[in-house]
Amino acid sequence: MSGDHFFLAGFDSGQVEPIIQKLAEEDILGQLLRREGRMADLGSEAGEPKLDWVDGLEKALSRPEWLAQCEMEGFEILKQGMRHVIWAGMGGSVQAVYVLKRFGLLDSPFLHIYPCDSTDPASLNRILRRIEREEQTWSPSSLQERTMMIGVSMGMTSEEPITHLEWFDGLLSQLRIEGREHHIQVMTLPGSYLDLFAEARNCRRVPIQLDGENRTPGRMSAPATRVFIRPAALRLLAETMNQDPDRRPDGSLLRAVLQRAQDLYGLSWTMSEEARRAFTGSNPFVQLGAVVAERARAGKNQVALAVSAEWSGFEPWLEQLVEESLGKEGKGFCIFYGDQDWKRLSTEPLVLGLGTAKGTDIQLQLPKTVTLTDRLGVLGGLFAGFKLTVATFGYLHDIVFAGQPAVEGYKAYARKYRDAPGDVPFTALQRDSPAWESLCLDISSLARGGVTPELDRQIALRGGDPHNAADVLAAVLALRARKPGALRYVDFTFNGEMPETLASVFEQARRTLANERLAIPAKIRTGPSDYHSTEQSEVDGPDELVSIRFVAYQHEAPVAGRYSDKFLLAQARGTQQAMEDSGRWVVMVTFPELNPETVNQLGRFFDAVSNKLDLFLQSMNETTDEHRAAHRNQKISP
Repeated sequence: MSGDHFFLAGFDSGQVEPIIQKLAEEDILGQLLRREGRMADLGSEAGEPKLDWVDGLEKALSRPEWLAQCEMEGFEILKQGMRHVIWAGMGGSVQAVYVLKRFGLLDSPFLHIYPCDSTDPASLNRILRRIEREEQTWSPSSLQERTMMIGVSMGMTSEEPITHLEWFDGLLSQLRIEGREHHIQVMTLPGSYLDLFAEARNCRRVPIQLDGENRTPGRMSAPATRVFIRPAALRLLAETMNQDPDRRPDGSLLRAVLQRAQDLYGLSWTMSEEARRAFTGSNPFVQLGAVVAERARAGKNQVALAVSAEWSGFEPWLEQLVEESLGKEGKGFCIFYGDQDWKRLSTEPLVLGLGTAKGTDIQLQLPKTVTLTDRLGVLGGLFAGFKLTVATFGYLHDIVFAGQPAVEGYKAYARKYRDAPGDVPFTALQRDSPAWESLCLDISSLARGGVTPELDRQIALRGGDPHNAADVLAAVLALRARKPGALRYVDFTFNGEMPETLASVFEQARRTLANERLAIPAKIRTGPSDYHSTEQSEVDGPDELVSIRFVAYQHEAPVAGRYSDKFLLAQARGTQQAMEDSGRWVVMVTFPELNPETVNQLGRFFDAVSNKLDLFLQSMNETTDEHRAAHRNQKISP
């Protein structure tokens, strides 16, 4: 049992014991601490180790003045009268905040924090409406007087947070809010686009790492940087200040959280070499990395998460950590979650349970939590521990787990399309694109990849209609599935704010089209947030998917202020082009706008694709059997 620590249960220790013993002998955790050896190479970007996450908790705890300063920053925000904080970031700058939000660890009667990572104006509208609901009024001026935006970026060129800050700053100006600079703060790197934005407006800037350095990848920023510490401090202080308004922050609230996280994480400079090697052998996160690495060598590179209700909402953070770190040069493993029948899938994913989840292959047992401080501490321990899983897998498969080079291409394309005059160009606007009611299917990436001649032949052989988008998509999936190992998952990616009605349609398609017809798992993704999360793996990780992207040409207008949707469209087009450049199978379904009728059309479209796919798969299997029989007869004929 886990008791008061993490414990990995249910795995065959004998199968991976020699591997773990070798890792201990090579002192992989010592390599991480010392920033030397192969671990230092694999954890570096452009020759610089990005490994400050390894001992970040211990370093923070050794500097009480840092924790006191972080508490003071939160104290000053609350003393200003701020009751709503919009947290604008992308990828690792916001994923941990989303986890805190889903777990109910951000909001209280005294403070609400709203993660923001979309360039769809509908996302900004949603946040404004939630603020309105909490304030029980719609007075833009009074709302903004109690609202702050914190822009966060761990990269030099991240632009999405700037678009949010420009919108917010413009809104403050439009409402004639005095002291606009007090409503905006920035956490970023010196000299970055975001830093220059804040400098020009005289806004407060603080470093993301507590020591001011830049040696932590964004996806590894929790729990030892301000990405985790600032929202945790705000929540803890909001409750404490309500009970004792005169209490001065001294760092003790954060110390209790980080100490709990460090106690669970365990890796420390104070360990002797012998103790560290023993710790390596018994560490559940190293064990998990070894188990998954060994399965991946056997071609089983999928992990399905089964999470207890208490820990539901953690999955996207782990998905980003794994796929952005390890999805490189065709290697890595993929994370799946959601309501999927794992045991019927042909890909045989390893079902990993978190908490008290049932029906798992192995289970990471977690300590019970009671208080807010304890819950934050255990979550911090999870954030810290899973990085050892990633480092272990990377070490065993020789993968550089720092950096995300494959996404730089899409970012460059997105900037190009956004900054060019006129509308963003989409091939599906052409009249000869396969269609379904108001939907158009763009297969131009497959055409330029030389796939369409065989695709056209298969459609003709099966009596399909090359102008019918459902027939064509079914043929794409069937053709990809015909090659062993080429289709092990699909993704349904909507470019923009996804309403619950559309999510339900995708969930049904995941169940019928992917799980039942193809016996593979599926991802349901949202752009642009997931372009900063799992796109690295889709572009450069295991090449065994068909990506189906959904794009509306028109979007909601902002209910307040000015915000263009051109960048959102440019990101959709840029990711499509980057996937094509990498030779990945990507198609795009476009439509004029997302409305209730479009959602219904998409439901009917998926039904038609599923039905047609049955026929295509059956026909292709029969043809394959005939070819095999003819080949056998040829071999035995005199």
